[in-house]
Amino acid sequence: MSRIIFEQYLDEETSTYTFLIADPKTREAALVDSVRENVSFYKKRVQELGLNLRYLLETHVHADHVTGNGLLQDAFPNAQVGLSEKANVKFPHIPLADGATLKVGEIEIQTFYTPGHTSESLTFLVDGNRLLTGDTLFIGSCGRTDFQAGDSKMMFQSLKRLAALPAETLVYPGHDYNKRWVSSIGEQLVSNKLLSMTEAEFIAELDSWKLPPPRKIKESVPANLLNGRSPAEVRSAEARA
Repeated sequence: MSRIIFEQYLDEETSTYTFLIADPKTREAALVDSVRENVSFYKKRVQELGLNLRYLLETHVHADHVTGNGLLQDAFPNAQVGLSEKANVKFPHIPLADGATLKVGEIEIQTFYTPGHTSESLTFLVDGNRLLTGDTLFIGSCGRTDFQAGDSKMMFQSLKRLAALPAETLVYPGHDYNKRWVSSIGEQLVSNKLLSMTEAEFIAELDSWKLPPPRKIKESVPANLLNGRSPAEVRSAEARA
């Protein structure tokens, strides 16, 4: 029996990756960076595997999609949402500090505070060798820093921290627009030009990017501050509580 259940799901519309992590012995599980439109699939998969969903983790407050965490808590009321202690969200959650560790059965999920894309961005190290980098480190690139209190200097520092991890550490980004699923720290040190730049070169490079805003930003950010719910859904959930 494998010592870990680890599954990666792609949301085609937003090129977002969601991750299911579980201990096959205890059946405890965590889901990272869920997408609201895919909640039915997640529910079915958790039930198929006979899992006890303990944690719903977020690498940051997303601007390109609405989280499914609120709806997942309706189905799995014992699941707790975890995200950065720096996140100014408006719902109960576990505030995760740099270096915090959660356990899913015997599997450890370690938190790295990696600001830059947003001021509250986290990276999760799963089982010591799988790095869920959210919108910090991409395969061959990194996340943008031009909204949500993004900061290119902080991104540079966060990338340097991740690049110092062992070369064999696997890198699972929060997005890949070419449908690449995984890389490694070693591969990125060779192929990702951003990791070899000086700080000044890096900031100039990111400042030169002229990207349109995420298509769903006006919908996603307000909803994600409410755990993926509309104000009406929040009132309904409170009435049921």
